[in-house]
Amino acid sequence: MILSVDGTVKHLDCGGPPVGLFNGLKYCEDSIELKSGDLLMAFSDGLTEPEQNEEQFGEDRLFDYIREHHAEPLPILATNTLHRLQEWIGNHEQPDDMTLLLARQL
Repeated sequence: MILSVDGTVKHLDCGGPPVGLFNGLKYCEDSIELKSGDLLMAFSDGLTEPEQNEEQFGEDRLFDYIREHHAEPLPILATNTLHRLQEWIGNHEQPDDMTLLLARQL
């Protein structure tokens, strides 16, 4: 996903199965030009699927949080995003990995 400087989120249309799951799979390739300040977000489903009262954290909450705090230095933004998710999860066990990669175009 790309969070543009104007706050819009763009989904990258190119995708495929998880890397390394099966041998010999082909993956599509695409490119996008990032503008100064644009933020690339790559994340595992462990960030969007945790539930609270049968409701998932979801992409909207993830994007809203990152959009609100996008100007923070990336290490702080990543750490605080994961803390926000932990608050959502509470005392429940997280059954999946939580991976977040952020990169900003200068």
